[in-house]
Amino acid sequence: MNDATPTNEELLQLAEIGWMYYGEERTQEQIAKETGLSRPTISRMLRDARLHGVVEIRVHYPFQTVPRMEAELRTLLGLKEVKVLAIGDQSDERGQQSDVSQRVGALAGRYLRKHVQDHTTIGLGWGSMVQHVVSSGQLSQKRGMTVVQIQGSIGGATQDIDGARIITSLGRALGARVFLLSAPMVVADPAVRTGLLRDEHIRNTLEIGRRADTLVVGVGAVSPQSGLYRAGYLNDADLAFMRAEGAVGDICGSYFELSGALCRTELNDRIIALDADVMRKVPNRVAVSSGVAKALPNIGAARSGLINTLITDEEAATEMLALLKQETAVVTP
Repeated sequence: MNDATPTNEELLQLAEIGWMYYGEERTQEQIAKETGLSRPTISRMLRDARLHGVVEIRVHYPFQTVPRMEAELRTLLGLKEVKVLAIGDQSDERGQQSDVSQRVGALAGRYLRKHVQDHTTIGLGWGSMVQHVVSSGQLSQKRGMTVVQIQGSIGGATQDIDGARIITSLGRALGARVFLLSAPMVVADPAVRTGLLRDEHIRNTLEIGRRADTLVVGVGAVSPQSGLYRAGYLNDADLAFMRAEGAVGDICGSYFELSGALCRTELNDRIIALDADVMRKVPNRVAVSSGVAKALPNIGAARSGLINTLITDEEAATEMLALLKQETAVVTP
């Protein structure tokens, strides 16, 4: 049989061979023996069965992306790279947000495995999405790696997403040297922060962070789901005040508006982390984010320059594009 349109009789033959091979899981040798056809003929018929749609092979690939959205967001936000996890119309458990977040984290792990080279220093934030990246099983060991914690720890009720625990896991996954930032994320007052920044170990760790080649961070929202709120560093009144000041999100405690402008908050003087100006100088700044609630923070983060690579999901990307098009419609006469 050639690539010409097969007759009905030939289609039935293809279906029979296809069912024996795929449905009954027989080998090509077994099929050839039973039908009296040669093994090369069986192989060719299986190829023809796929070619003419008699056999359809579906692979539920968990890391399929949406290139159209990726290209649009790169152009509209001036990002170096965007990865958008395809979700599609899923009615089963694969569509649940917890699973989507894990797959976004795994997609980010695959991205880092491909793009982070040997002898790289990675500055790591904390949060649930960063934890998904580290625990995804997609990372592999590389030579001469260094990982450094770039924002203080939170501990307490949020130990599962705390920086010290996550960075230790990343160090094991990459076979890297690990530098912990032995300080809390938020301290009681500016004087305590000043004192801690005089500590030699803290100062040295932050200096290594300043020399990082790549940052891997989550995108925080100004909401009760944020890590700082969950850790008890912010309350409802704080969130309301920040929103009134125009804040839509944060990267490592640096808050920004939708325009990308940084928000000056009282918290700035009590946070121990790389500051915004330092983060902007790191060559590769990768943010991992999932969910519609992160659409506004994602846009603000991109415009702030704190990130230049965004890895997110289709629902978040859809909302981001809708918001960006609304902006265009408003300014267009």
